[in-house]
Amino acid sequence: MDKELYLILKPYDNWWNDEGEEKNLQAKKALNDFYKELKKYRVDRNYTKRDILHFSYFQYLVNIKRAFMQQQFMRACNEIVSLMHYGPFFQGRIYYNVLRVLEDLITLKIFLLINLNSMNSITWHIIFLM
Repeated sequence: MDKELYLILKPYDNWWNDEGEEKNLQAKKALNDFYKELKKYRVDRNYTKRDILHFSYFQYLVNIKRAFMQQQFMRACNEIVSLMHYGPFFQGRIYYNVLRVLEDLITLKIFLLINLNSMNSITWHIIFLM
């Protein structure tokens, strides 16, 4: 596990996500910082086998995505820290998938939401994130 990356997320490593909205928003910023730092790293070209199955990291990716969808950013931090601990994190199969999930969920700057007030009226809301 890379200590520098680990230290970005460790203060927000909380699966229960029960430390309040302010800390949850700080975790969201930490995930953005983690993403920016992770992009600087290189993938490990050598295959490393651990005591876990080759595709066991998929469950972590699903859990990370679910945490984002539920806006539980501390839980997302916890899932990434766990993946870094239990899996060969810098293997291409894990590294690139984590980057892709973070890109999809963090770097998206604009969400377009449709509010259907009535059958004839559609209101567009633009929400800027980060």
